[in-house]
Amino acid sequence: MDNKISIVIRTYNEGKHIGQLLESIEKQSYRNYELIIVDSGSNDKTLEIIKKYNVNLVLIKKEEFNYSYASNVGVKNSTGDIVCFLSGHSIPVNNNYLETINTIFQNSTIGAMYGDEIALSDGSITEKVYNFLGYVKNKIKGFGKKVFLETKIHPGIFSCNNAAARRILLEKHPFKIELGKGGEDVEVAYRILQDGYFIAKVPKLLVRHSHGKKFRDFVQQLRDWKMMYQKVERFIDGD
Repeated sequence: MDNKISIVIRTYNEGKHIGQLLESIEKQSYRNYELIIVDSGSNDKTLEIIKKYNVNLVLIKKEEFNYSYASNVGVKNSTGDIVCFLSGHSIPVNNNYLETINTIFQNSTIGAMYGDEIALSDGSITEKVYNFLGYVKNKIKGFGKKVFLETKIHPGIFSCNNAAARRILLEKHPFKIELGKGGEDVEVAYRILQDGYFIAKVPKLLVRHSHGKKFRDFVQQLRDWKMMYQKVERFIDGD
């Protein structure tokens, strides 16, 4: 089955990488897709670059933005069977990225999936080392497995820098506005698992993604992610 894939990209001043990202999408071997970009008030060259491509551009106000709201707007404007989430600086490494997504969702027990990331060429040394070691660790841990079927949430699951899910499930479980500063994707992963689906970790679904954070800022980011995950756990426990 050739699923239609809706690629949702959130942007704000992504002029540095958005052209490279859209070029990588155009080179994909799998062609049954649509592009939805949700921009929250970019004032650099982002919109100028986007207009060169076949994109459904949805504009929201900067003050309206949070991760949950922008992602929900993207889902609302999508028409595909599968919704793929990429950030404006997440660049698929391989030309079979979308083909991999379609193949994984041939398994009807999989509700969502996500992949690995390595740093962009302009990422910091800290990011390059950390991300690469994580990618290698996952490859070794998997002993050559192409897919891990997960049944419990954990930090990093269904990270929407590089993830996809069945649209019907995203409509049933929209991203929570209360978690719009981060962690909203983990909460949706929890709901999908509760519905009896697996979430697939697919190491070969690889993107380049980083923020250019040097050591001290990167360590603080890791701490922030830990706190964010704990907030999501409390939110779920409060149901």
